[in-house]
Amino acid sequence: MLRVDRSLALGIAIGLVALLSCGGGGSARQETAEATAMPEGQEVAQQQEVQLPEGVTMEMVNQGRDIYGGAGLCYVCHGAEGKGMPGLGANLTDSEWIHSDGSYERIVETVMNGVDASASTSGTAMPPKGGSGITDEQVKAVAAYVFTLSRGGN
Repeated sequence: MLRVDRSLALGIAIGLVALLSCGGGGSARQETAEATAMPEGQEVAQQQEVQLPEGVTMEMVNQGRDIYGGAGLCYVCHGAEGKGMPGLGANLTDSEWIHSDGSYERIVETVMNGVDASASTSGTAMPPKGGSGITDEQVKAVAAYVFTLSRGGN
């Protein structure tokens, strides 16, 4: 009985973290796991054509992709391909930046500090680090991946 209670509590806690990482947003449409899951084993293509900022490497971009689709929980609000989710996260694949100038440094800053609900176009807050508890180095890797998404990489 105790084991079942712990499993139930763990399941509820994981669900709550995913929900809170996007700041709630009860009106957003539900997506299936298949629609939001990142393709496994898929290398980041086309990034070699993207001019990376000084200090950013392809290894960081690939790590960022894995974190984006995993521990970072970014895909929950921004979608598996970064195209955004209605009522939750903005599109990260276009050149239109809402909270920064699109530079790598400003992307790092936005992910690190989050976005207040009042400044969000969806009205949904983005907690610092997406509410995921990733490290500062992981934030830099995610920012490297997002930087390439907005410049034609995927």
